[in-house]
Amino acid sequence: MARSPILVLSSGLVLAALGEAAAARKIAASDRFDGHWTVTALATSGPCAKSTHYSVNIKNGDASIPGEVDIDGGVSAGGAVQATIVQGANRVPIAGQLDPNGSGTGTWHTSGGLVTCSGNWSAKRSG
Repeated sequence: MARSPILVLSSGLVLAALGEAAAARKIAASDRFDGHWTVTALATSGPCAKSTHYSVNIKNGDASIPGEVDIDGGVSAGGAVQATIVQGANRVPIAGQLDPNGSGTGTWHTSGGLVTCSGNWSAKRSG
């Protein structure tokens, strides 16, 4: 079945508008969540370490962990966390919510590595 050129164009315009709105929300995050956060990840299933602590820096909605890991994603203007932590072949998608008052919670799971684990995380602003 052939697609209508108008329908395809309309869909493209809607996606473009949503993309611009998402970019605006990312920029609008400003510094509400900027700073240093201490994150504790707890494994609830799998052979991963039961408790791990991370120092996470957030600047303009972009999250980073000093060292050899990369984070793809970040924090929206409303505090929604959507990211993937990458270290070599290991990928850890995370999701959750930060509060402007300095706390947050969410979930994580491993993907693409040698082990399968999942759990939750909590965060506290530390600076």
